[in-house]
Amino acid sequence: MRKQFFLICALAAFIAQPGISQAQSGPVTRASDLMPRFVDVNNEAVAAEARLLLAAGIGEQVAAIDLQAKAMSREATAGMVEQLMAARKGAALALAAKLATPGLTLDSAARQQFGIGIDGLARAIKQWEEMSADMPGLKQMMRDGGIKTRNGLYVAKSLPDYLRDARQELAAAVTFARANKIDFASEVNAMVAP
Repeated sequence: MRKQFFLICALAAFIAQPGISQAQSGPVTRASDLMPRFVDVNNEAVAAEARLLLAAGIGEQVAAIDLQAKAMSREATAGMVEQLMAARKGAALALAAKLATPGLTLDSAARQQFGIGIDGLARAIKQWEEMSADMPGLKQMMRDGGIKTRNGLYVAKSLPDYLRDARQELAAAVTFARANKIDFASEVNAMVAP
């Protein structure tokens, strides 16, 4: 009972924080749109990842990604993006290790949050994939720009690695969910090989 209460309180506090927004979809047609779009999608991914981590019982990892996500703004620097990527990668590795623990079981509230987290992470990955499709033309525009476009260029160059890590995290979560009969959106199955 205490674990469920903590899970619900921690998740509510994380999701209610300023800056967590629903990312907008569609093409990135200007270099100046890249960082705001990346931050919006990242906020959705961090909220989803927080659900996964809390459901798995490793809430301490939420603090690491929360700190970096709060520092992100639409004017984020390449250094901020790099720190966030490192924090998210650490959280994803901790989640994968926890999910590989023999005998790990989740109560009904955690199971529900885990499924919602999978769905949210899948949505974020789809949006990052849309952004990736827009990158070739934007990279050339950004090479000729100032500091803001250089930060965007860092995001553009890092996005493939970011996507790879997010896909690996999604695959680990889906594998665990399938093995433990946790519900998640059926369209996520197409994103992860059986």
